[in-house]
Amino acid sequence: MTEKDDKKDSPKSTSCKITEQIHNPALKPLCEFWDEVRGDRLLPHTSDVDPSQIAYILKDIAILDVIDPMNIQYRLAGTGIAERMGEDPTGNNLIEMTAPETRATVSKILSLIVSHPVGAIATYENVYSTGKRAVVQSLYLPLQKAEGRSVRIVSVHSQEATLTYEDEQAHSTVAAKILELKWIDLGAGIPDEMLA
Repeated sequence: MTEKDDKKDSPKSTSCKITEQIHNPALKPLCEFWDEVRGDRLLPHTSDVDPSQIAYILKDIAILDVIDPMNIQYRLAGTGIAERMGEDPTGNNLIEMTAPETRATVSKILSLIVSHPVGAIATYENVYSTGKRAVVQSLYLPLQKAEGRSVRIVSVHSQEATLTYEDEQAHSTVAAKILELKWIDLGAGIPDEMLA
């Protein structure tokens, strides 16, 4: 077991209430659920998260498998996410769906979420297959690696505003533009590698 693995199993290093760091009411239910199932640990295990327990927000929930920095697959995507995208992204690589200009940044953010570990609230623009460009705010929270499974992130997504309409496209583009990133201290501090 590495020192980093040991750190993930240890109790939270601070008693910070993560719910106090979340101001968007659409993101709070996932935060509260995640905080409840982790108990006194730094992170909940992947086996602790049963999507049916958060059925009331399930349509806007995604679970991501972080296989490596450039291969982050949708394990589950709620119906609201699929509707907005015009397709169900389950099984797809999120990085390949990301705009080329922001891929490296998105990859680094999601990798830091699981490796540090830390939470993040990202505000960004998506361009959907319908041509609609919209601002989305998302909360990303890491899950403890279970034996024989990929590292996972659970996330909830809230469409905040429609900006404009562009030409229709074959597939949606995720994070066409990143507007803001806020790290959420889960008890292990904030990563030095990318402060925003």
